[in-house]
Amino acid sequence: MTAPKIDSSLKTRLRSVLIFAPIVLIVIYAGGPAFTVMMAIGAGIGAWEWARMVTHNLHPPRHLAHAAAVATGVATATAGMVDSPLPSFCFLLALCFLVFCYNFSKKGPNNRLLVFGLTYIGFAMIMMIWLRTAHGNAQGLFHMITLLFIVWASDSCAYFTGRTFGGPKLAPKISPKKTWSGFLGSSVGAGLVAAMLACPALLEKFAVGTIGNWGWIGYFILGFILAMFGQAGDLFISIFKRKFGVKDTGTLIPGHGGILDRIDALLLVALLFGALAGIVGG
Repeated sequence: MTAPKIDSSLKTRLRSVLIFAPIVLIVIYAGGPAFTVMMAIGAGIGAWEWARMVTHNLHPPRHLAHAAAVATGVATATAGMVDSPLPSFCFLLALCFLVFCYNFSKKGPNNRLLVFGLTYIGFAMIMMIWLRTAHGNAQGLFHMITLLFIVWASDSCAYFTGRTFGGPKLAPKISPKKTWSGFLGSSVGAGLVAAMLACPALLEKFAVGTIGNWGWIGYFILGFILAMFGQAGDLFISIFKRKFGVKDTGTLIPGHGGILDRIDALLLVALLFGALAGIVGG
């Protein structure tokens, strides 16, 4: 009996995960300047991909994508030097304004959409740096783990429940594979993971706390709601990929596409989680 063939694209995706995931996790664990540099590079690449996407086939000015990448990356890097995300966000706005002026002076396309994307990507990355570096090493690591686990659980549970139960499509014109069953499974799975992270025994063992000192019920609700926004963040980027006729935002990660293809859900969740941490304390 012949063994079933493994999809070559799946093998490529798994190979990329085995190469990139350990590096990313090690840097997240290390924190400090290494984490800031990684996030700044990621922000720059994401900005470059966004600029290329929203000006696809529209003859943008020369070096526009590079200017967008540098502006976003430099502003993001400053987040590791301050105790609040606001100064870096203001610096990001200033640099984005320069990109706006350059594109406007050259009569480039989609100026407002371009700057919106740079601001969105950059501020999300700034928020993650603030979460990791401004709360102490252990607490910052716990916040990042919580954020990542919510997003990973959301994506995984959406995939498996969607394939298992199927049913009506969530947004067939934007993302044909997403279903309402996957959407619900995403939230339940993320809620359960967040609740486990808020287990008192775990918090005591690692001497960390939840935002707002919320218990496991509060964290279940948090994970449940953030997963919904994660799915919305995924669809948000997909809208623009379809609008500009782009399958993937880049080719950096074989089998996965670009940076934005991998962090589309994470960006919006990071903004909301970071804002909540700033409001209720963490």
